[in-house]
Amino acid sequence: MIINFKKFKIIYGKVNRIKKPFIELKDYSGIIQIYSNEKFSIGDILIVYGKIKKTKKKIIFIIPFFIKLVVKTLSFHKSNNFLIKKKFCVINFLNNYFKKFMFININSSNFCKNKSNSYSNIFKTYNFCKKKFFYLKISPEFYIKKILSNNYNRLFDITKCYRNEGCSNIHYFEFNMLEYYSSNFNFKDSLFFVEKILKNLFLITNYYFIEIFNLIFNYNLFFKKISLLEIIFIYFKKKKFFLINKKKFFLFCYYKGINNIKNYFLSDILFKIFDDKIKKKLIFPIFIKFFPTKSSPLTKNIITNLNYSKRFELFISGIEISNGFDELNDYYIQKKNLFKKNKDFLIKLKNCLYNTNGVGVGIDRIIMILFKIKHIKKIL
Repeated sequence: MIINFKKFKIIYGKVNRIKKPFIELKDYSGIIQIYSNEKFSIGDILIVYGKIKKTKKKIIFIIPFFIKLVVKTLSFHKSNNFLIKKKFCVINFLNNYFKKFMFININSSNFCKNKSNSYSNIFKTYNFCKKKFFYLKISPEFYIKKILSNNYNRLFDITKCYRNEGCSNIHYFEFNMLEYYSSNFNFKDSLFFVEKILKNLFLITNYYFIEIFNLIFNYNLFFKKISLLEIIFIYFKKKKFFLINKKKFFLFCYYKGINNIKNYFLSDILFKIFDDKIKKKLIFPIFIKFFPTKSSPLTKNIITNLNYSKRFELFISGIEISNGFDELNDYYIQKKNLFKKNKDFLIKLKNCLYNTNGVGVGIDRIIMILFKIKHIKKIL
C-alpha cells in the first residue's frame, strides 16, 4: 500500500533484495529502493515513511525518517540450512535401516497424563479444552513397552524429547532421540547392532576416516568393549588394592579431587569416579558395560553379582551417544520402583512382558561429531 503526500510517501511492503546501503521493497504496485543501513532479512514486511529523491540515472529512492518492522521472517542462515539437510539424511537413513530389519515405526505422542519414573524435572502444560495438566515426554520408553506387551517383537521411534535440565554445549532441554526395543536381541547382540548402525552411517556420509581432536580414527575397526570396573582399575593402575582397604580408597579419592563420598556405597563411588574423572578422557569409540544397580533401577542385574546391572553406554570424544540395557520384567520389583505412577504399564507388565533389550541413541550428538559442531543448539 502506497500513500502520497506530495514529496513524502508511506510505503508498506516486503523486503525483496538487500544491497547495502539500499533495501528493495516490493508490493502489488511495483518495486522501490530505500536508503538505510538498518539490518533486515529478505522476507521481512516493513512500514516506511520518508522523502522521495532521484539518482543521476533517474532511479527513484526514498530517504526514510521512520521504519517499523511489522512481520519477521523465519529464514535460515546458509550454515544452518546445510545442517538441516544433513540432519534429514541421517534420520532418513535410520528409518530405512530399521525397516530392513523388520522393525515397526511408532509415532508416540508428546504429551503424558502422568509423570514418568525419572529424577529429571519435567515440563508441565495446561490444556484449556479438557481443563487438565499434561507433561511433556522425557522418552518414548513406557509407550513402546505397552505395545511390546501385546506380542510385538521389534519396535522403534524417532522423536523429540524434552527435559527440564541445565543447558550446555552437549545438553539442551529439547533434543532428537532414537529409541528401539527388541525381544529377539541379547545383551551382546545389541552391542554389535549399535556398532553396525554407526559404521554404516559413517560409510554413507563418506567418512571412512574421521578426525577427533586432531586424531584420525578408522571406523572399519571394532569398537572396544570394557566393563566399568576394568576401566577404573586401569585409571588407578592398582588392581584389588582399593577394594580391600576402604580407608586407603577414600584417601586416594580425596587426593584425586573426588569429595563427599563417605555416605556412598562402593558401587556408587566407582560410578562417581567414572562420571567425574574418566568420562571426558574417552576420545575413541568405546562401550562401557555393567553399571551399578542404583544408577539404573529398571534394568536386569547380573546373576553372578547383583550390585551391577546389564547396561552399556557408548562414548565418542567424551560424549555419551547411546545407552542400552536388558529390561527388568519382574512385576513386583517394578512396582516398588515406579511407586504406582504408571498403572496402565504395570497392569500390562503383570500380564506379559518378554525378555527385551532397549537402546536409546542421541541423533544430535552423532551429527555434532560427524560435522565438528561445537554446540548442540546449532543443530536444533
